[in-house]
Amino acid sequence: QSRMPRCYFMEFDPILDSADMSPADWTSIARAVHHWYFEFDGFVILHGTDTMAYTASALSFMLEQLAKPVILTGAQLPIFEPISDARQNFLGAVVFAGLADISEVCLFFNGQLFRGNRAVKASASALSAFASASYPPLAELGCPIQIFRRRLREPPHGRFRLQEIHVTDVLVVWVIPGFSDDFFQPLLNSKTLKGMVLLLYGCGNAPARKAKFLGHLKRLVDSGIVIVACSQCTHGTVILEKYAVGKAFEDVGVVGGHDMTTEAAVTKLAYLLSKGLSPVEVRKSMSESLRGELTTEASCFTISEPVSGLSSL
Repeated sequence: QSRMPRCYFMEFDPILDSADMSPADWTSIARAVHHWYFEFDGFVILHGTDTMAYTASALSFMLEQLAKPVILTGAQLPIFEPISDARQNFLGAVVFAGLADISEVCLFFNGQLFRGNRAVKASASALSAFASASYPPLAELGCPIQIFRRRLREPPHGRFRLQEIHVTDVLVVWVIPGFSDDFFQPLLNSKTLKGMVLLLYGCGNAPARKAKFLGHLKRLVDSGIVIVACSQCTHGTVILEKYAVGKAFEDVGVVGGHDMTTEAAVTKLAYLLSKGLSPVEVRKSMSESLRGELTTEASCFTISEPVSGLSSL
């Protein structure tokens, strides 16, 4: 239709299954956006669903001072199948990228537009494959199209620039009951590890009476490794100082990740380390909201906004 945005296509070579994506591929995508940034009003990135949330989170940090919409989308079923979600997801992403005034990286799927660094893949088979438990959708595609303006990030004041991710020495550890402390011994001798995301119970709990475990964490922190605590729960936030157990982790230098997703925590940590910041600076930034990826007490608010939309296509 004449009212739809005019689209231009670019294809990466080789075309990858998203399970094969790496930070080098995030950089390739970010470089393409950076190269064509001033030529287009918005960008749509077609991506496999398995690691789409990681790419969306990474791009949200790499594309600094972004003032245009960058929308990732994909499909659970191939577009050539008789029943497929690909066409709706693609057209919806094009609408938001070309006609909406959005200044951030988003993920569009099944009629909902999510902040990219808040989205996670929640289902391997449902058409509503993605969710954003800690932040509501930015927009919804329906009759009419609804955009929740107060949920969007404000346009930046600085000049757009690209920060590539090249530090990838980050480890994720999911804490389980009765785990062996000896697991950490090789990490203490590692010359390459730069950061760790520690997935704890509830709002930041773990076995604090395991003095050896806490000792290992302190030695890792003292050696310059940044350790960020996130929750294993889908909903909720990490508040290390809330209970004595969590406070023990804070005391050895572990940083609370608030309500960040694992995808956001990992990519944010890699991004900050790639900027050449000191461990102290990285720890400080990990507990602050850079792209709306976490909720702090200062950023909490009640959403009761008038809804704006796009004119009917």
